[in-house]
Amino acid sequence: MPSLLTRRIFILGASIFEEGIAHLLKVATDLQVTRTKYTNDIKFMEDIKRNQPDVILLNESTPLNFACMLDMLFSMSSLAGGRVIIVRLDNNMIDVYDFPKQAYVNKPRKKRRQVIVTKRDELVAHCVRG
Repeated sequence: MPSLLTRRIFILGASIFEEGIAHLLKVATDLQVTRTKYTNDIKFMEDIKRNQPDVILLNESTPLNFACMLDMLFSMSSLAGGRVIIVRLDNNMIDVYDFPKQAYVNKPRKKRRQVIVTKRDELVAHCVRG
């Protein structure tokens, strides 16, 4: 039986970078990590609905429109209480966006927190905290 702290992490991307992050998050944790390659917005949103992740991890170096992607994700009430983390190849800075904990009537305000992550455990902590 999974721990009460088990979190579902959904990583978008199929490069060695995302593979490495998935490995780091899986080793010696209760995190359930799923990866998928981006093909289009519709398939991505279907994957999100099917997997119901607690955390969605995106790589900033992919050619996606992150403003549009965040708008789509924040429009999904099923992600209430979840989190989006955007990682970078070129530095240790991550962007953390938290979804409101309850369903919302109006468009929620996206607040970005930028955090420097230098150790695996720091990234895991941002994936576990809700």
